[in-house]
Order: sequence, then structure tokens, then C-alpha cells
Amino acid sequence: MQFEYTAPQTPVEEFFGGFYCVNAFGPIEIGDDEKFVEFLQNAEVPPRTSLYIDSTGGDVDTALSIGRIVRDRWFSTHIGQYVLDHDQESELLKKRKRTDGSCMSAATLVFLGGRLRYHEGGSRFGVRQFSFRNPSPEHIARSQILSAKIARFVTDMGVPASFLELASATPSNNIKVLSIDELTQHGVITGGETPVTWTIQAVPGGMYVRGERDNLFGHHKMLLCFNKEEGFIAYAVIESLGREQELTTFPLVELVLETDNSDESVVDISDRCVRTIRGIYTNISASITHVEASAIAKSEGFGIRVRAGDDAPLFLGIGPMKVGDGRNLIETFVSCLTR
Repeated sequence: MQFEYTAPQTPVEEFFGGFYCVNAFGPIEIGDDEKFVEFLQNAEVPPRTSLYIDSTGGDVDTALSIGRIVRDRWFSTHIGQYVLDHDQESELLKKRKRTDGSCMSAATLVFLGGRLRYHEGGSRFGVRQFSFRNPSPEHIARSQILSAKIARFVTDMGVPASFLELASATPSNNIKVLSIDELTQHGVITGGETPVTWTIQAVPGGMYVRGERDNLFGHHKMLLCFNKEEGFIAYAVIESLGREQELTTFPLVELVLETDNSDESVVDISDRCVRTIRGIYTNISASITHVEASAIAKSEGFGIRVRAGDDAPLFLGIGPMKVGDGRNLIETFVSCLTR
């Protein structure tokens, strides 16, 4: 597999960001994962770069390794190639053009590594069984191990098992090209935002319910916590993306609840919140009342946002994170702790 990197081409592109791209094309061969790591280091490719894939597949173990590298680097994935369009020169912005491509067989595992995964019309995404040619007893044993690794990888990437079932139903000498509807149905493509994943955790002295998602504005978590000393706490983990100063100094901090009619209920928590920076994240927490915790449990979603003032139209932080499948968790969590 070959790799090419395109960085911002003008000062304007550097200022606005978002003009970073890696093209990965050709068959996946043993050792390409190590080559990919070396390429990323030498080219100084930043996190959250867009990765465009155009490959018919290749070595499955190597594809799994590249997929995990893609996830660790917070890359988004696309199908095709994205290149400079030298026919459309500009002093301010250099035009790019996307060409359609294919993501087949083992290459689909690289695609699943993307935190956000896109499918633009015209490109093809195809699956089939992963197997060895002329299998021997040794190959059968290796195939079983490989199947377990693939299943673990797909689960770790947040893709439902139905995707593997679809691939397993296609003979290894054939390719099933999936439609955009099928890819959406099986959780392969996410667009600009992943579904919220809700979990409940116990820690020494307390418990919390946590929602987690990725979108164009970063990786975010919203927690509703409880401990004996402070009671209920609303807690936001916000990927800072270079906005640490604004997130920690803007004066207005609000707990925002989405109601049944997509309206918002806003609680000013500026005077009771604590803001800290931990690595790439800005954390904001605030003690809340039982009434406010109950309102969260009944809402359609909740978040914590930071603004420069009441009249500021834009905000940083986390807009209401959809409760969705986590409703029972949150309602049970709050009801058990408010009796």
C-alpha cells in the first residue's frame, strides 16, 4: 500500500485548518503497517486528518494493524482519493478534487478504524469471507484465530456484529458491494457524528452514567455522577482542540437540557463549576440538585456549553447529547439515588 500526504498549501489554509489529507492506495501487503507508522512520523501528520482509501484488499493481519493505528490517530476515513486540482489554482485556497475509489475485502478493516466514517456517492465498499487459499490444517487453525481477531476488532471499532454476518455470508471468491443504506444500517458509515454510547460505571465512593460520542468538533463525554459527599454532579469531558483558554475563561457556563419539543432548558452553573485541563481535554464539573438531576433524567439530551456572554450566538463545549438508548440507565440511576 502506498501513502501520500497533503498539508495546507497557503497561509489561509493553515489559519482555518481542516486541509490535511492522507491517501492510502493499492494492495495491503505484509509490513505496510510499519511503513504507515514511519510515514506518519516522517510527514508529521497531525491527529484528526482525513484518510482516503482506494484498495482492493490484501493481508488481513496488516489491515487490522493499520485500522488500529487509524483509530489511535483519531483519523476519519473516506473512500477514493483526494488530490490537489492544479487546474484550479488560487492564491488563497488550493482547490482539491475527490476521485471515486474502491474499498474491498481487507481494506474495509482499515476503513472501520476511522472514528468518523464517510461514503461519498460513486465509490464502492465490498465485503466477503476472509480465508486462505488451498487451506491446510495449519491454515484452518490460523483462520480461527484470525476470525476471533477480526470479531474483536469490529467490536472495538463500535460496529455491530451484523456487519461480520454480512461479510461471512459472502463466499471468498465473490464480493458483495454494499449500498449506502446497508452501510448505514450496519453502522459502517457514521457521517459527521457517531451515535452516543451510554454506560454505567462504579468507582470508589461513587457511580456515574456516561455518554460518549465523536463528531466534527471532537471527542466528548457527558457524565451524570453521584457520590456521598457532594450528591449529583454534571461533568463534561471536552476535547479542547486548541480552545483551552476560551473554555476555561469565558464567563458563562450553562447546563443545557433538550426537552420533548426540541426546546432548550438552560441552567446557569457559572458560579458553581470547576474547570480543569487534562491533556487534550478540558473538564467542567458542577454540583447539581436532585431536582436538576431528575430534569436530566426526563430530558431528551443534556450538555454543558461555554459562552462569552448572554448575547454570544456561538458556544464551545457540548450541546445536548441525545439520551436515546441510555434513557433507562439514567432514569434508574437517578430514581435509585433520590429515594
